[in-house]
Amino acid sequence: MKETTIISAVDIDDNDEELIHTKTFFRRHSKGPVMFNGCSPSGDVIIIDNISTKKKYDLTGWYIERQTDTHPVLQYRFTDQFIIPPLTTIELWSSAATPIPIPPETQEQQQHQQQQSFVCIKTKLLTWNNARQWSITRLYDKTGYEKAVFSHQTLPSMDKEKQE
Repeated sequence: MKETTIISAVDIDDNDEELIHTKTFFRRHSKGPVMFNGCSPSGDVIIIDNISTKKKYDLTGWYIERQTDTHPVLQYRFTDQFIIPPLTTIELWSSAATPIPIPPETQEQQQHQQQQSFVCIKTKLLTWNNARQWSITRLYDKTGYEKAVFSHQTLPSMDKEKQE
């Protein structure tokens, strides 16, 4: 199992009292080379990678379940011979979101280094559901076996904790 933990915190000026100070943790793990690269807390996009250098994967029948603190569980099923080639990143955009393309210079740099391909798909889902404090997004194969997980958690404001 491959596991990556990414911690991000905004570097802010402590003298600015109007800013809210929070920390957000992103965690992901996978059982195999098909994994989440990202899931936006705003519900705009889910990004899936196939990091295998040789093997393509047929995701037909696989499904994504996304649970957030603000909405019930959402399920999205891959249909119609959904193949993810080796070294490919797929962005699954909600229908309400405006896809933000990967800058050409970034694509060229990554393609040159690894021969990476990028695919942008606009789904029929209105949203992947926004999350205020936490979300858990899971990828299952067609037999229901969990293949990948991506989660985020935003910790409460430091200022709020001091006031209580």
